[in-house]
Amino acid sequence: MAAGQNGTINGSRLPWSYRLDLQLDRTFNLEFGKDDAKKKTTFLNVYIRVTNMLNQSNLLSVYRATGNWNDDGYLAAAANQTSIQNQLDEQSFRDYYTMKIQNAFNISSPRTIRLGIKFDF
Repeated sequence: MAAGQNGTINGSRLPWSYRLDLQLDRTFNLEFGKDDAKKKTTFLNVYIRVTNMLNQSNLLSVYRATGNWNDDGYLAAAANQTSIQNQLDEQSFRDYYTMKIQNAFNISSPRTIRLGIKFDF
């Protein structure tokens, strides 16, 4: 390892991620018209789709300084304490900054269930 680098070999990789998706569907043939020559067939497809069925919170990205998805280290760094304390309302600043860095794109989407119908003419 080069001087100044800490950690293990390949330690900067994200952990394994797990996701299980499921889709069930059924197609029904619908016929309209009384005469065989004028009958029109339409297909009705009913489906249910579940993404992230196990509701796993997989890490997609992390902040480089801390390795966490929801903390970049700014609020805890000693060099920033004076600047934080000089804010008009220190606690409000800390709260808003925490909301800002908790990026929802750093973790996977929660379980989603969709029920749908498709018509094919």
